[in-house]
Amino acid sequence: MVKHFGWTWIGAVRSDSDYGNYGMASFLKAAQAEGICVEFSEAYYRTQPRSKLERVTNVIRRSTARVIIAFMASGDMKILLAELSRQPPPPLQWIGSETWITDPDILRYNMCAGAIGFGVPRSVIPGLREFLLDLTPSKALQSPLLTEFWESSFNCYLKGRTDNKEGARECDGSEDIHKLQNPYLDTSQLRITNMVYKATYAIAHGIHGLICNGTQCDKTIKFSPWQV
Repeated sequence: MVKHFGWTWIGAVRSDSDYGNYGMASFLKAAQAEGICVEFSEAYYRTQPRSKLERVTNVIRRSTARVIIAFMASGDMKILLAELSRQPPPPLQWIGSETWITDPDILRYNMCAGAIGFGVPRSVIPGLREFLLDLTPSKALQSPLLTEFWESSFNCYLKGRTDNKEGARECDGSEDIHKLQNPYLDTSQLRITNMVYKATYAIAHGIHGLICNGTQCDKTIKFSPWQV
């Protein structure tokens, strides 16, 4: 994309994680081969001290590059943009990695107007919405995570809990998950989620191929991860 638009003087920032470091390393190698000059390459991770965040944003503000590659996780990018908003730099052309370029929350940062990048395609996971809507109080009680989700969504505590929240009302059965308005039921933006879904099924098919022969399966068979 940088080559396509003819940009030869750019800045780069990344998440200080395997995702950001390996992704940026690949980009910098390709950029060098194409004669693209990188004025700076900075890294930040959300748990690092604020002083590190301030240093990275000051590098961006002082930079003469007007095109910035951001190979960052969405959470790291939001923190970076929030800090930059305190003292906005001159207009920048942002190029984003797939984790944040399709995140609608990024739209609240005006400095990202016109940002471009590559996104993982949206997909529909068959049966997922129906599975989510099938959640009931009894099923929620079987999982601490789902119990917390149900109680926080409907502001009540499930019958059978031994550690009831003081002052909270007991869930009375009138709670309707079909009418819930929160991200739980939004299955329209399943991008990374769908990649995980496909990877899980790929592993499952691999294991099936190792332990099954036709309709006969032997779950006692020993195998190594590389065989999957």
